[in-house]
Amino acid sequence: MNSPSNPRLGDLIAAAAQTINTPQSLDERVQAVIEATLETVPGFDQVSISLTFSDGTVETRSASSELVETLDALQYEAGEGPCFDAFTQALAVTAPNVRHEQRWPIYVPRAAQAGVTAQMALPLRDGENVRGALNLYSTTAEGIHPEAVDIATLFATHVALALGWARTHEQLGNALATRKMIGQAVGLLMERYQINEEKAFSFLVRVSSTGNIKLRDVAEELVTQTDTRYTIKD
Repeated sequence: MNSPSNPRLGDLIAAAAQTINTPQSLDERVQAVIEATLETVPGFDQVSISLTFSDGTVETRSASSELVETLDALQYEAGEGPCFDAFTQALAVTAPNVRHEQRWPIYVPRAAQAGVTAQMALPLRDGENVRGALNLYSTTAEGIHPEAVDIATLFATHVALALGWARTHEQLGNALATRKMIGQAVGLLMERYQINEEKAFSFLVRVSSTGNIKLRDVAEELVTQTDTRYTIKD
């Protein structure tokens, strides 16, 4: 954990503060969420975002690697798998031991051959509708950390934010300590600097990605600060 006196973290926060109101493209915002998801959700080393369209087509909007794009495409083609189930059934889907799964007979053998050991997918919501899925893959170990679903739900919410589907602060939730800490930091930034939720979350992600520091550590640093050394400029 970086302490408040750590000059490196202080410089990173200050640099992010200077650019908090700088416009980002949709691709940059979505990619930032993917990077933060990889750094924060325990047990997963690959992430992608699938989007569905009214004509029935599905595409991978952003992915951490070509392997993930291939795995997503396998599920679209087969009409089964955690990703497919998440956006067609509007459910969080977990597969802690992919090679032993019986639910997806077409997808599982090919996923296991590609090295997938565990998988999780969460629906991306646009109000009452589901517009895609946030997909997480592990190629390193079986099992799913008990906090992984709730933490990943936070990032699914922020994919919706980045895509302009959701705007309410209450969607952050506070079920877990990590999720609550990030929510507190976002709320603090929103209130203190009169910025919206998306910009506040982007601030945290920018510091995390630039410094290769866990998002929770950045959030905790901000929440526990007792001074005003960092100023966000308009």
